[in-house]
This record gives sequence, C-alpha cells and structure tokens, in this order.
Amino acid sequence: MHGWSHRPAVTRAGFAACALSAVTVLAGAGGALAAGPVWKLVPSANATLSGGKLQSVSCSSAAACTAVGTDLNTSGINVTLAERWNGTSWQRQPTPNPAEDTAPAVDPELLGVSCPAADFCEAVGTYQLGGVGLGLAETWNGRHWKLQPFPFSGSPVQVSCTSSQFCEAVGYSDRFGGTLPFAATWNGSSWQVQHPPNPAGSTSDQLNAVSCTSPVFCEAWGVPGLAEQWNGKSWRLQAVPSGATADSVSCVSATFCEAAGLGAAFAWNGSQWSEQTTPTAGSSPLSLDGVSCTSATFCEAVGSYFGNAGDVVTAAVWDGSAWQLQSPPNPGGVFNALHAVSCTSASSCEAVGAFQLTMTFNDPKALAEQWNGHSWQAQQAIAPPGAAYNKLAAVSCISASFCEAAGTHVNSSGNDAGLAEQWNGTSWNLQAVPSPPSTFGNPRTETLVGVSCVSASFCMAVGSGTAGAYTEMWNGTSWKLQSVPVPSLQFTAVSCTAVSFCMAAGTNGGVAIWHGSSWSAGPDVPGFSPLTGLSCVSASYCEVVGSGPSGQDAAAWNGSSWSAQSTSGPANAGLSAVSCSAANACEAVGTLFGQTDATFAEAWNGSAWTTQSTPNPQASQGSLLNSVSCTSAGACTAVGQYQSSNLGFLRTLAEVWNGQTWSLRSTPNHLNAGQNLLNGVSCGAVGVCTAVGQTQDAGEVEATLIEAGD
Repeated sequence: MHGWSHRPAVTRAGFAACALSAVTVLAGAGGALAAGPVWKLVPSANATLSGGKLQSVSCSSAAACTAVGTDLNTSGINVTLAERWNGTSWQRQPTPNPAEDTAPAVDPELLGVSCPAADFCEAVGTYQLGGVGLGLAETWNGRHWKLQPFPFSGSPVQVSCTSSQFCEAVGYSDRFGGTLPFAATWNGSSWQVQHPPNPAGSTSDQLNAVSCTSPVFCEAWGVPGLAEQWNGKSWRLQAVPSGATADSVSCVSATFCEAAGLGAAFAWNGSQWSEQTTPTAGSSPLSLDGVSCTSATFCEAVGSYFGNAGDVVTAAVWDGSAWQLQSPPNPGGVFNALHAVSCTSASSCEAVGAFQLTMTFNDPKALAEQWNGHSWQAQQAIAPPGAAYNKLAAVSCISASFCEAAGTHVNSSGNDAGLAEQWNGTSWNLQAVPSPPSTFGNPRTETLVGVSCVSASFCMAVGSGTAGAYTEMWNGTSWKLQSVPVPSLQFTAVSCTAVSFCMAAGTNGGVAIWHGSSWSAGPDVPGFSPLTGLSCVSASYCEVVGSGPSGQDAAAWNGSSWSAQSTSGPANAGLSAVSCSAANACEAVGTLFGQTDATFAEAWNGSAWTTQSTPNPQASQGSLLNSVSCTSAGACTAVGQYQSSNLGFLRTLAEVWNGQTWSLRSTPNHLNAGQNLLNGVSCGAVGVCTAVGQTQDAGEVEATLIEAGD
C-alpha cells in the first residue's frame, strides 16, 4: 500500500484569470505558508538522445579534417560542436561558447570552418544578444579552440582561409527590415569588416559560400542570384546566368571554380559563370549544399533529394566534362542530408551533415561519410548526448532508501517510451524498461502512468501504448513485461498490497487484478468514466475515485464487488487521487473547477466522506492537487501545481495534513522554467516524502523534477 499512484495531471484549457470566488467557502483562499520542514530539490536522472548537426568540414590532409556545427546539450541548450578526423576516427573537441548569449535554446551555432593547415582552423557562426544577431568566430591552434573578438552585427555563415594570415568570412547583416551581404577579413591578428556591394533595389540578399585561392582572389555566392569576387582590395558584383542561385562554391585557381545549389551547378572559367547540367534522382532535382574541387577535372558535390520516404543523402562527381550521380549510404529515417564536403585529392573526401529518424521529434544526429576514390563509406561521427523530453508521473517509496518512479521520455526513434528511475538512498538512477508490442503500421509510443512497490524486489508499473494497456513488474533485478487481459483498457493508476495482489484502474471504470502470477480482468466500477485514483489496503479493500454517478465520485472494493459511495463535494469538484492507510482512513484530493480553480480534499472515516478546507497560495490564479500519500489518518501529503499569476508560470504545490488541518509548504522551483509541476507523491515513512513531476531545463525542454519533504 505504498506510493499511491494517480492520474496524469489535470488538463484544462488554462487557469481563469479571476480571483477565487464562491468556491473559497471550501478551499480557503490566500493560504499562508505553514512552518515546517523545508522541501528541497533532488537531482534527478533524465534519459538523453544522441544528437548533433555538422554544418561544415575542412581537411588539410586525408588524416586531418575538422567539422563544426551545433549540439543540443543535456541542459537543453545549443552549444557549439567541433569534431576532428585523424585518419582513423572522429573525436569531439571542446569548444567555447559566448557567455553573453541570450537565446541558448537556438544559438550559438558554428556554420563554417576552414583549415589551411593541421594547426590552424577558423570557424564562424552566430549567436544572439538581446534579440540582435552577432557574429561568432573561433580559432584552432592545433591544441585548443579559442573565441576571437568579432565585434560586428553581421552574421557570418562560411569562411575560407589560405593561411593563418588570411581568411574571408561571408554572410549577412540585418538592415532596415531586410538583409544585406556581409563580409569580414582576418589579417592574422584581428577581424576587419568589409562592405560587399548589394544589387540595386534588393533588400533581402546574403552571401552563403566563399572560396579563396589567395589573398587577392576569392569567389562568394549567395541568394538571390548573387555572386561577388574579391580582388585583394574590394568586392565586386558578377554577372550570373538568369535565375542562378548557389549554396556552395569551390575554387582551385583564379580560372576555375564550381558553384552548386538546388538542381544546378555553375563553372567559372576566369571571365564568366556558365550553367552546367546536373543529374537528377528519378524526377527529383538534387539539392547540392556543398562542393569541393581539387582540380578542374575533379569535384565532389553533396546534398540531398526528396525521395518516397523523405530526404535522402546524395552526391555527384565532376570529371572535367560532366556531373555523374553517386549513391552515398543513406542512414534511413525521414530527414537525411550532407551539408558540406572537403577533398584533399580525387581519392580522399570527407562529407558531413545530419539525419533524423522520425518526423515526430526534432532530433538531428551527426552524420559523416568518406570518399575513397571508388565509393562512399559511412563513418561513425560523434553524436553527443543531448536533452530530450522527460516526465515523471508517479512514484512509490517503501523506505528512505528505496523508491521507484515511472513516467515517459522520448526515445532514439523520436517516440514516447516508458521511463523508470530508482532511488537507492543516495541517488536516482535510470533503469532499462522493455517496450510492449506495437500495432502494425503505427509509430511505437508508450508511457508509464503509475507505479506501486511492496518491497525492494517487487513493484508493478502500469501504462498504455499503441497496442493498448501494458504492465511492467520489477523483480529486484530488472523490469519484465506482463501480459494484460484487457489491452483496450487505458490504465491511470495501480496499487499493490502484496506480491500476490495488485489492482490497476483505468478509463471507463475498468480494472485489472494481479493474482501473483498473472493479470485478470476485474469487475468494472459501475457508472465511472474515468477512474483517476486508486488505493488498496488489502485484497479485500480498495478505494477508487474519479468521475462517477452524480454525487458519487468514490467507490469501495470488498474483495468481490464495488459499492458506490456518496461524496460530499459540490458538483464542480473533481477528485484526482486517493490514499488509504486503513479501511476507515482515506484521503482524496483534487480540484474545484471554477473561475479560478482551487484545491480540494475529502476524508473517509469508514462510513462517510466529509469535505476538508484546503489552502491555496497567495494570489494564486488557479491551484490543483494531483496526488496524495498517507502514512496514517493524521499524516498525509498532497502535491500538484498552481499558476503564479494570470498567464504566469506553473509552480509546484505541496500541502500537509496533520490530522486536523491542511497546511501549505514552501516548495522549490526552477525559476527560469515555464512550468514546474508535481504529478505524484509517496511517503516511505512519516515526514519522509518524495514528489515527482516535470520542469523545463535551460533550453525549455521538458525534464524530470523530484522534490523531497514532509
């Protein structure tokens, strides 16, 4: 009877903006915090996903390549990413990030890199400061990366260096509601801004690519139909074929360059640009994002095309007279692209990009491939661990040194999957959870919503997946799937009193009973839809709460049948959870729905339910209680959330019953998070309670939240 499970947090369109009204007769508005033990945050585990996105690559030799991009780290914020190819494997390199970045959820990012030598690279990108995009520059000296001053409002997206004494970076700058071409040059000691010309009358131009063969010759391409040449003193506009646009450019001399883009390639012969015919993949044009040439008779271009199941990686080779289609390995999934390529010879190229397995979650993973002169081969790029959606729905504690928590996270396929964590008295640790069967043709999704433990070697967790209801049993070593006789039942709660007895409740008043070796369908609770809370003290006594017949939102189990009970709350009261310490001692909590939602509680004394007065935080714009746990008739703890102000953040809420009154407790919150809420609570002993839920990390990704108190 430990760790009473609950339904998921009450979902409503939003809290009303008005103050507490007539419902405060029961709810006690403006509750003050009671003196008591201080609640504290407990470090919790989060499942992570491998990720990263590589945007650019540059090789000084076949055994020295550097790729740069961005990564969503385990705190949910974007950080710069650099990887180094040593001829055998890719290794991640530590990179600095601008401390003043004000949009870590989307920036900073490295977009371009150029390495003319093994001990020198320049990387450029962008970050934000107060809503203004700023340029980012970093340099590699053969040992480490270092930030460089780049005090311009322009945003560089690509760079080309001929030595450590000369680089050109190009991109765009925001001007008067549009964009203008931007360029800057590195002279060995500092960056200096340049002012490339803008086509007359155009307000949305930018340079996307640049390639230099010497300090007095560079070619830059951009959109729309923009090409410019650097002669050592200034940038000059060039004529290009009508409708021409390119995303990459590579020059081997002042008389030969190749530019490539969507369904097109263009060659420079020293005096003009001319369009070339590029292959297609079936009827799909190639989107060529990167190109690299080692001579006038060898270039590699990489990118993607739209296939039957999504974007597919592609490549094309130039042999001096025509472009020929190639078929590099495709990682699978729906979004796959090679963004850049760098060749040191006709038999050695490195290409980088990203791939995404599903459309249901923005989860790019770093991609690298190698050309050996005959074929493209997949490589193992570094895909660092990054943040993913995590939520804890329920917890069950049998002592101060053992708890199990259950919930949901996003897995490597981009789908919801069950999440389990165990407390060992010192720390929370992730556990492996087997996945239930999935129906054919549907994405695999599953979530755990309830857990109940009777010992460190027996717990039962319940959830729902695409194939219906499922349960998992903890045997002290691992979680094992258990078959359920009513897969159509959507579980909401579970309560176990012994290894030989558990009851699980679900939607439409359905229940299932565990007999020690298997589950069987139990008798439905008449008139209930759904059941939201369940608590058992023995195989012959359980209480359920939910949405029942008018005036009867609770029912009791006597070991063979259910009996509806009259509840004392008004019609706008909703019960979300119940906890019984004995057959004549139960507490049920929930919400009074109104102009401003308020907390609500009822007590069962063995013969009747009576309403109790519960407090609400000062100036609350709405409060809900999602879960409750009792160790006796005079010791209960309930948790949930409240809204701090109209349209304000959600904050954690905890209330404690001492046998006479409910009192508010001060609970911690991640103050910069858009939401903090507690979905489940379990008290392993009097005054030793653990509450679980969810918050948002620094990058606004949902993360687990665990708090401890009384």
